[in-house]
Amino acid sequence: MKFKEYNEMKITLEQATEAPDGMLALALQITQKRDLDNLGLFSKRLAKYLLDADHTSPFEHVVYSFRIEGVSRSFLAQITRHRMGSFTAASQHYQEYGDYPCIIKDKDDELTQKALLQSYLNYHKLIKDGAPVWEARQVLPNAASVNILWTVNARALVNFLQQRLCYRNVMEMQIFADKILNLVSAHFPELWNCVGPQCFMDKCKQGPMKCSVGPWVRWGDK
Repeated sequence: MKFKEYNEMKITLEQATEAPDGMLALALQITQKRDLDNLGLFSKRLAKYLLDADHTSPFEHVVYSFRIEGVSRSFLAQITRHRMGSFTAASQHYQEYGDYPCIIKDKDDELTQKALLQSYLNYHKLIKDGAPVWEARQVLPNAASVNILWTVNARALVNFLQQRLCYRNVMEMQIFADKILNLVSAHFPELWNCVGPQCFMDKCKQGPMKCSVGPWVRWGDK
């Protein structure tokens, strides 16, 4: 049985809108002018203005597809709660899940490893005794790895990153959000260099639930 840590997840940008600055310039021009022959330039300054003013519907014309490998089933439950974008995930109904690794914080945690190993032994025993995989899967842990294809537009992704880059999130989610931000920033820096958690873009709105860590920095810069 294999164990992997959160930072071993692999995120691949499979598809992204070409020339996103031109697409947003077109969307903005359509809202303001009848003549579409001379499109303006999309800049970081304009991106910040749109974000600050919450005029973000044009961002929906920029779309990303990510291949996500090596995250946990508990992560899958969290990300789908956003109800944004389209998700395709590895099926425990049709696949025999015994070869998937478990995703944990620390691979040296013997107690966690022992508990997870027992659940997988039970899973294999149920299948050996005749249980179909879609019933045997009921004993699999939240730590079981899953692969996901996620397609999401930039407006929804801004909202996701505002929430999930925050230090109040679990480590696995923070690492994921940081990797996503790095990928999209390389693709469209004019927009994504303006995006971060609430405390970065405006001010923390968590009230008494706010973190005590201090100013936000990207995970890779810690």
